[in-house]
Amino acid sequence: MKKISIVIGGLLLSFLPCWGQLQKNYEYGVIPTENITSLELNPVLDVLDDSGSISTGKMTFKGYRIINAHWNWGAEVPLARYESPAKSVNGLGDILAAITWVDPSSVGYLGTGAKMELSLPTATDKRLGSGKLQAMPSVFVVWQLSENWYTAAAYKHHVSVIGNDNREDINFGRFRLNISYLSANQWWIQTNAYYYQDYRHSGKAELVPEVEIGTLVNHGTALYINGSTHAGGNWHSKDWSIGTGFKILYL
Repeated sequence: MKKISIVIGGLLLSFLPCWGQLQKNYEYGVIPTENITSLELNPVLDVLDDSGSISTGKMTFKGYRIINAHWNWGAEVPLARYESPAKSVNGLGDILAAITWVDPSSVGYLGTGAKMELSLPTATDKRLGSGKLQAMPSVFVVWQLSENWYTAAAYKHHVSVIGNDNREDINFGRFRLNISYLSANQWWIQTNAYYYQDYRHSGKAELVPEVEIGTLVNHGTALYINGSTHAGGNWHSKDWSIGTGFKILYL
């Protein structure tokens, strides 16, 4: 029961009264090229080894602010818990800082974007973070197939810069393919296929599919729930995960 408590707590918080500002022209906060000022509460449970009762839970506070029509910046602060039969710890995870450039309509219905993220080694315990300063540049394209359908493709590279010499260096890529449906009735469903390739260990890779369902509570607040699982590859980062989120948009 302990390992699902963070998810249950997040779901309960998600149904508190909503404070979002009403807007005539709203966005879902889903399409990668959307440029929105937002606050988000995102609890996630990653079950690393289901049979061994090993898991990591995070409650992440995310804030992003528009700089201008093409740029935004933000930060993500995770409160984390590692749980196993041998030892359980609570504390701060690795804080993320990010800056993003987007162009929603570069060529017709094709949008593009790029992002630079830094993962700071702020974790209060080695089980809650990587112990390394990571640079994570990414690029993405979005193709609006119709009024309700879009697809996106992205690549993100993770590389450690400096940090604890006793922790393993990081150098891997993440490929993402997304297909989503945005309903005119203010709900959405999106599917993601993540493919991870470790460049430090030749042949080490993992495929992780994910499904998310969400809805706008009103024109300024959104709720969603998603789940993912290990589907293949000799890199087994987790067995499965589930998360939920509550967003306040247009601040």
